[in-house]
Amino acid sequence: MNCQDESQAISLRKIFSVACLARLTHDTSLRMLYPFLPEIARGLGLPVDHVGVLVSLRNGVGIIAPAFGVMSDRIGHRRSMAIGLLCVSIGLGLTGVVSGLLPAAIGFIIAGLGSVIYIPALQAYLSERVPYERRGRVLGAIELTWAIAGMIGVPIAGTLIGSIGWRAPFIGLAIAAFGCALLTLLLAETPQSQRSHVDQLKLSSLLHHRSAIAFLMVWTLVFLAFENIQVGYGSWFETQFKLSPTQRGTAQTLFGVFEITASAGSSLFLDRIGKKRGVAGGLIVALIGYGLLMTIGPIDLALALGSMGLAFLGFEFSVVSGISIMSEQIPQARATMLALGATSSGIGRMIGDLSGGAL
Repeated sequence: MNCQDESQAISLRKIFSVACLARLTHDTSLRMLYPFLPEIARGLGLPVDHVGVLVSLRNGVGIIAPAFGVMSDRIGHRRSMAIGLLCVSIGLGLTGVVSGLLPAAIGFIIAGLGSVIYIPALQAYLSERVPYERRGRVLGAIELTWAIAGMIGVPIAGTLIGSIGWRAPFIGLAIAAFGCALLTLLLAETPQSQRSHVDQLKLSSLLHHRSAIAFLMVWTLVFLAFENIQVGYGSWFETQFKLSPTQRGTAQTLFGVFEITASAGSSLFLDRIGKKRGVAGGLIVALIGYGLLMTIGPIDLALALGSMGLAFLGFEFSVVSGISIMSEQIPQARATMLALGATSSGIGRMIGDLSGGAL
């Protein structure tokens, strides 16, 4: 390995470390909403279904993600990542100190705005630096943070809620997100020689990318289906099986085991089996999980946990596989395409939050 290759390897490790820390913070801030929805609702003085609407607002911000994808392609992915994390910090901090529907809605929306800026920019930043044939492994490894947030971050949040109050994890994560924004600014911007030639992607030009259109439709439906389950399972476990916040956090650790298996499996095998096969296989597993959850889940807690875990496994594998596909569908506007993916997932999540809460 020559000096240049060694320098690039060190740089990639530094980027990976900062990205994992920031993603863990971000993912915990989103994942903790679902199992602790009843506690957050009581703390804000709102019905649970109203807080479900707040979650839909945070996810619905993804509709405007393409505008920030274009911004990221133009001003640089590193700067966009830092801006996104700063918005997450502000949104979490505001939610953690206010009461009432309107102030909380503003906090949720600002945090959602940070998500739609940060995630596509991070994915584009890494995609510019990693060849497509190895990209599944790198992006899959980053997505492990989603599972780790479920295994570690959410149980810690549950302990904080049980011992201090529902505001504690919001404020703690706001501070952590601000620190991650500062760390991100210390990273190097992708050299111009490594960046794809950036063209503004007009929505009308998508008509020439049928594969991209088809995939965005799939992406919307994948997230709509999963969100229907996710937005209600915290309340369901509380009412059906009388689980406390700490117990629900522990249950989330189990789901994290399924998810980390999916992310690790995708990272190790996706580039070998093919990314499209990975998405299809994950969806089949998720479908089986949904079916079991509907038929045998209400019978016993163990059956409910196993069925839910299987749904988490299939969903996570399909999502990690799909990100690699999106990153190369329109490479000349990579961040914009990934932002369109964020829009599709945001629409799916928003509809799923509303329908799942109502159901």
